[in-house]
Amino acid sequence: MKSVFLRTALVVALAFMLWPIGIARGAETTPQWVYFRDKGTATVNLVKALDQAEEELSPRCRARREKSMSVLADEFDLPVHREYVQSVRQTGAKVRTVSKWLNAVSIEATANQIEAIEHLSFVGRVEPFRLRRTDRFEPSPCPASRLDDPDYGPSFRQNEICRIPELHARGLSGRGVLICFLDTGFLLTHRAFDSLNVAATRDFIFGDSVVHDEVGQDSAGQHGHGTVVLSAAAGYRDGSLIGPAYSADVLLAKTEWTASETAVEEDYFVAALEWADSLGTDIVSSSLGYHDWYTFEDMDGQTAVTTQAVNVAVSRGILVVTAAGNSRDNDWGHIIAPADADSILATGAVDTMLAITWFSSPGPTADGRIKPDVCALGEYVYSADPATTDGYFWVGGTSLSTPLVAGIAALILEAHPNWTAQQVRTAMMSTASRASDPDNNFGWGIVDGVAAADYVFDSVTNGEPPAVPAALALRSYPNPVNGRVTLSLTVPHAITGRIEIYDLLGRRVFAWPENEWPAGEQHLTLNVSTLPSGAYVARFASFHASAVTRIAIVK
Repeated sequence: MKSVFLRTALVVALAFMLWPIGIARGAETTPQWVYFRDKGTATVNLVKALDQAEEELSPRCRARREKSMSVLADEFDLPVHREYVQSVRQTGAKVRTVSKWLNAVSIEATANQIEAIEHLSFVGRVEPFRLRRTDRFEPSPCPASRLDDPDYGPSFRQNEICRIPELHARGLSGRGVLICFLDTGFLLTHRAFDSLNVAATRDFIFGDSVVHDEVGQDSAGQHGHGTVVLSAAAGYRDGSLIGPAYSADVLLAKTEWTASETAVEEDYFVAALEWADSLGTDIVSSSLGYHDWYTFEDMDGQTAVTTQAVNVAVSRGILVVTAAGNSRDNDWGHIIAPADADSILATGAVDTMLAITWFSSPGPTADGRIKPDVCALGEYVYSADPATTDGYFWVGGTSLSTPLVAGIAALILEAHPNWTAQQVRTAMMSTASRASDPDNNFGWGIVDGVAAADYVFDSVTNGEPPAVPAALALRSYPNPVNGRVTLSLTVPHAITGRIEIYDLLGRRVFAWPENEWPAGEQHLTLNVSTLPSGAYVARFASFHASAVTRIAIVK
């Protein structure tokens, strides 16, 4: 368990898989989530607080949101009330992270401290962390095939399957696109990263910017998984390895502690997503996932903590690419969180013969949606060997197909910088190998990078993407409201979608079934008199785009 890679040529590679483990930080405390009922004074002075939140958006974050959000800042952007956090600390509990998206803090606390926190009037609920154990993927046996290209070297096949070399021939390499990788750590001294454009790094476990192994802190080989994943997406070593997005800018977030007997680091995952959003990331690539202590019924796109956080990231205009999981052949047998989230690219794995691999987790979600969304090569993927500074080997798992898809998304976004995240997703799914007949093994199929980059939306003008995201709008009135609220939805042409309302804890309090909405302005009046005072977010979501508006209920 202390080594990331076991040197055996007989085991086909598996990426991160999930089993329960114990708690390493002492039996006297346990990790918990503390969710607050509201955001304190920010809720009272809502308009002022939202204006301030919008002013604090970084230029890159603002530019990304402007492509898909009619309201640039909403309640998810408001900070957690400082006095609430301080009151939790005063119980003696250790605060690990603070999440404005979840309106919660993660803590380590004794049973007595937890009981004291539960009695605080502003606390909505206290829930324990989910636990997981990570499996290490192994080297795959070397395939007996020639080197197909002197530049790509052994990495040619993983690129060829999705037509990446053709995109590179067009001059696309991910330049100007920002990708955030959430993983175990990264060995940046490997030669595959000599030309890597690192925009920022953050170790969320130890609170510094060091993302490689540190003696006395990390277990041996901690940075192994992340190194392999990063190299598959953005590595460049002529004649050995070329990743799809080798010119992209990257954010590197170290969120997972691979030492045995550790609590799951789902709070670091959430914190990293918020960090990436604040820096304006375009794409998030995560090969991490969770299912232990959840039931399949929880894989409904809104229950798991990481899924909730991913949903918020999507609503910020971020394209999230995540691994479907490697659980096809074990007792779980389903996709894992957060791959159950809606409007992301949950990625499955195919082998070199383009068949689904024996490990790639199948769908559907608990609520019946098709998963995965797309596939890429997930077996015999040539990547950097983290045990060396210039070695390479074949590995596999949905952990490897995921960065390939994220890299392709970066190429498409480079080609179409005005496209929203959901337009990139739509183009990739609509042109994949099984788009006409999606299923719960391949999803919409193997990504075709060229076809996706050449995808033409309806009503294209001068080669630019359609006006759907710009014209799509959701508004509410009156605001604030104390009885009935009217939602006004404006769409440029007929569109299928659903309307949902969430409270500040991320709980869905209202859902209007998916419906065909005709072109023009539609009105939906709702009775919200049974809902308590506070701030809420209404969201319209379709396959192509989404829009949000805020609702303040005052009684």
